[in-house]
Amino acid sequence: MWTLERFEVSATVGRPVEQVWAAHEDVRLLERISPPFPAVRVVDPPTRCAEGTRFTVHLEILPQAPGIDWLVEIVSWEAPRRFIDRQVRGPFTHWEHIHQFSPLTDDSTLIVESIRFEFNPLLDAALVRPALDWMFQWRMRNLVAALEG
Repeated sequence: MWTLERFEVSATVGRPVEQVWAAHEDVRLLERISPPFPAVRVVDPPTRCAEGTRFTVHLEILPQAPGIDWLVEIVSWEAPRRFIDRQVRGPFTHWEHIHQFSPLTDDSTLIVESIRFEFNPLLDAALVRPALDWMFQWRMRNLVAALEG
């Protein structure tokens, strides 16, 4: 059996945990905070999220080429502190994404995103992990800016 890769990004945002949670209830937030490449589009976003909610994320890797559809399911929903999404069908052999929100004060929240994945063990360390690290750092910066802006 192959070993799963794992990484984590975190940031503190100057907003109460309830506001941070509320922003994440709309899966279209993903489109707003993602980098321009690969382009991310949520197909038929759900009107509300809960445990068992499924949605498709469309990734456009190359212009004029077919994209990749990634079916995601929320497998845990613990408002307002944590939720977990997992890949049902998509590019990875395994994908689990934990979103955790911890109040530091009444007006600040620590956001921690932990990702465990496996794509192709020969490519994970050399290509996939650095690309994901870059993408999630970008997303975290944009998330903080969107929440504080």
